Amino acid sequence: MIAIVLGTRPEIIKCAPVVLEAMRRGESVGIIHTGQHYSPEMDATFFHELNLPAPVAHAHVGSHPAGKQIGLMMQRLAEIFDEIKPRVVMVEGDTNSVLAGALAAYKADIPVAHLEAGLRSDDWAMPEEANRVLTDRISKWLFCPTEVQRERLRQEAIAHDGVSVVGNTIVDASLHYAKVAYDKSDIAERLKITNRPYALLTMHRPSNVDEPERLRAITAALDAAASRLGQRIVFPVHPRTRSALERHGVTLGGAFLTTEPLGYLDLLRLQSSADVVLTDSGGIQEEACVLRVPCVTLRENTERPETLHVGSNVLHFAADGASLEQAIRMMMAKPNDWRNPFGDGTTSSRVLDILGRA
Repeated sequence: MIAIVLGTRPEIIKCAPVVLEAMRRGESVGIIHTGQHYSPEMDATFFHELNLPAPVAHAHVGSHPAGKQIGLMMQRLAEIFDEIKPRVVMVEGDTNSVLAGALAAYKADIPVAHLEAGLRSDDWAMPEEANRVLTDRISKWLFCPTEVQRERLRQEAIAHDGVSVVGNTIVDASLHYAKVAYDKSDIAERLKITNRPYALLTMHRPSNVDEPERLRAITAALDAAASRLGQRIVFPVHPRTRSALERHGVTLGGAFLTTEPLGYLDLLRLQSSADVVLTDSGGIQEEACVLRVPCVTLRENTERPETLHVGSNVLHFAADGASLEQAIRMMMAKPNDWRNPFGDGTTSSRVLDILGRA
């Protein structure tokens, strides 16, 4: 069995194509959910929308400080691995679930496959950076989205035969599920924005939401920029961000149209039709690139430099309405004929071909 350890919704999305392709081939595959981010309603929605089988095991760890969370995950994953005895443990990305899954497998002498290996922001204030680097060090197979990541691994003296450039499963997922989203999602109609210009905002990183002055300044800048552009800001509010807004007493301006967290198909439908995407998420940068929607990333750095190189994305961290408006205008004025650097939508097949030869 290939065991796929995941714990957050972005991981579910990016692992879905591998799970479905393995099932199509008759390969034994099982999802193990750590419970890092978990709500029955949202997780059930994602598994249903993506047509995924229920997890074969659930660690039920929940939210804790990072050290305790990773330790609990490792303990429970070790017990699960001992019971189901997978031949490979696959992890995707850079969450605490990824590091815990990789370490638990490594200690159990089970080979680790890291999907989306080699990404680097060089920002060690981000906990994800340590998770990526450590996971790459102990993985047998490192599946890089592009040559950029393979070169970065080579610079770090990781150049063994297990390193492969396979593309990114976000392309597989975005291309397939975007068609499903247009058939099944009525989110634009429900929000009454079908004939209105809007930007889609996702924002949850500590650098934007944990400090009250930064949160107040960036939301004010977003409101000012959108108001001058005549746009609404459709903002599915992450639980972390909602808590910060309430805790710091930050009130959103009139350009904002907030919603609860959305299912994948609704979010994909909104992305596909947006004038621009505003985000601090890594995966959303990739999806916007694949869907050919201009993106402004509200960060000082990105582990997805390919999006900058092809012109689908620009970094903008200043909490100033005028400069943010200028960045949005610049991106919306660009032709969306950039080259997709993340592959042709067959990444999951390449990954399983390699693991099948192991």
